[in-house]
Amino acid sequence: MADTFDIRRVRWVLDTSTFNDLIEAISTCTVCVLDLETTGLDEHATFGGASNGGYPARIVLASFTLPQRSDEGDPLTWVVPLSHPHSPMIGSWRAVTRDLAQAAVDHEKPIIGQNIKFDAKWIYAHTGVDLSFWLSWDTQMSSHLLDETSSTRLKERAPATFGVERWDDHDLTYPGAAEEVPVFDLGSYAARDTYWTWKLYERHTDLMTDGVCVSDEDGYLDPESRELIRLGTLADLVAMPTVSSLTAIEQRGMGLDSGWVRKHLTEDKSRASELTVSLAELYDMDPDGASFAPTSKWFLEWTGRAVAAGDLVIGGLTKTGRPQWDKATLVRQARRGSSVAEDLLELRSAVKRAEYLTSWLGMVTPEGTIHTTYHAGRVVTGRLSSSEPNVQQITKSLKPAFVPKSPENVIAELDFSQIELRVAAFISRCGPMLDAFRAGQDLHRLLGAKLTGKAPEDVTDTERQAAKSANFGLLYMMSPGGFQTYAETSYGVAFTQDEAAAVHRAFYEMWTGIGAWHIRSIQRARLDGQVVSPIGRVRRLPDIHSPNGQKVGWAERSSVNSPVQGFASDLMQLAAAWIGGFVRGHGAVQGAEIVGTVHDSIVVEVPRDGWERVVRTCMERMVFVGTLLSPLGCTLDVPLAVEAKCGTRWGLADVGVLT
Repeated sequence: MADTFDIRRVRWVLDTSTFNDLIEAISTCTVCVLDLETTGLDEHATFGGASNGGYPARIVLASFTLPQRSDEGDPLTWVVPLSHPHSPMIGSWRAVTRDLAQAAVDHEKPIIGQNIKFDAKWIYAHTGVDLSFWLSWDTQMSSHLLDETSSTRLKERAPATFGVERWDDHDLTYPGAAEEVPVFDLGSYAARDTYWTWKLYERHTDLMTDGVCVSDEDGYLDPESRELIRLGTLADLVAMPTVSSLTAIEQRGMGLDSGWVRKHLTEDKSRASELTVSLAELYDMDPDGASFAPTSKWFLEWTGRAVAAGDLVIGGLTKTGRPQWDKATLVRQARRGSSVAEDLLELRSAVKRAEYLTSWLGMVTPEGTIHTTYHAGRVVTGRLSSSEPNVQQITKSLKPAFVPKSPENVIAELDFSQIELRVAAFISRCGPMLDAFRAGQDLHRLLGAKLTGKAPEDVTDTERQAAKSANFGLLYMMSPGGFQTYAETSYGVAFTQDEAAAVHRAFYEMWTGIGAWHIRSIQRARLDGQVVSPIGRVRRLPDIHSPNGQKVGWAERSSVNSPVQGFASDLMQLAAAWIGGFVRGHGAVQGAEIVGTVHDSIVVEVPRDGWERVVRTCMERMVFVGTLLSPLGCTLDVPLAVEAKCGTRWGLADVGVLT
């Protein structure tokens, strides 16, 4: 296909007259395709700050592709220089940006973009105009749905789709780079971004509707067409509301208690220093310059002396032939009485906490908030990841660093109970699991009863913990040996090899149907080269036919866990979008402001007065999120359950608990 981008269809906004023309074009366009060029990735960066290399956040240039109903050919693309040194609007770039964004809101225009969440939150940070409700389509997200195994980057997906050459001829990867590129070169670059985003949007929405599907005279659709239509419904009802919901969450941010952070940072650094000195002196080594990094020369000598003294035991080797000192190895030896292993684990934990706390102090805004970035189209299973900071890795001990942004509010953490087990029961049609969930029984106590021969109500907390490790560890085809390590490192439960094998057998005996589901999933992946979640999310598994046995094993496990994890994540994000008012036809829960989603939980800031009513309404939407799935051909017949704890800080329950 020839490159259809025409520079003659680009209009530059350099004066009041063309600015007014642009406002008029926004008011009459069918959709507003938007892209920003900025000075970096952090929209809150300040001069001399820790992020963006100390370069302040500015919007350098904006481009808009605005198709009109009257267009006979390609639409016009408009380029607006903003903070660029050669822009006539450099002194008023925020006001200009605000007026353009407000025009789109005032005229209720669907907003389209490639990773549009990025652009929307930059506009909000610098103008206060909230575009989240009007975000209609993200081509990065639709690219991921159509093929999660390929890059979703615009300059890779568009050339692959349309056969055109890449146009990333400017290095914009370093802070401030966009203001160094000549303004007309930058404008041409940005105009191509919005033009090809529009072309991708047109292609993707055509693919995901029945307008291009192949049907016979009886209206029969071929399987590929049905899959595409279902993906389109998934995009419309789940994926795009998720983009809007996450945009609002990122814009709000979470409050950070910097005083709390500094206090605990001092404590962790002090403890790490004490342990470093103690462990070094234990083997008559100089603590100055000590490094407990596994590959450092100092650490290799230290562990050699520890092994010689009988305080540590080499439990395995790395790929390079060096002794393995990972968490699993150290946890196992600590539980067998090695105080050195215990101290080393504590040291590593203190160092890791200090790293997190230090990074948070560099991310906090002058308003005292942290704004993580969620990646909804990056993980192949469909799960969320996050960065700056990675909230998925914030431990229980560090959650209290985060506080309500308003002193009149409290923080509620609403957690889906055993969501992956419930989804697995639904997908696998495992009768005993479904029956237990419908009866409101505790799966961990039921398995604990089988393992111990006790009645479920007599199972101790320790025995329940052992069963919990089995339910979660063996659900995805873990071997007895892998389960043994998993149970010890993740749940603190030590099994012998024989005990792990016995638990493995008991799990499949208890939950009849799980083994058959594993086999069906693998067979489906071998037949189709992919598996599909209950609402149509596709996970392509080309390695299922690889000559490499290791890759085949990975693909087989993915055929089981991907539909479960993807569907569970979609349920979570759909519930969050419903609470936030981004599900079509449903308003937001009044008083609830979502500030984060972590694993299987939604973190909500709510008024202290009346918190119970607001939280219960949020919980109801989570419990009944399955009622939104009928357009996707899915009837969720396993009950969902939600627990909530509310506190003056994240992770605390000092205000109350709801079940």
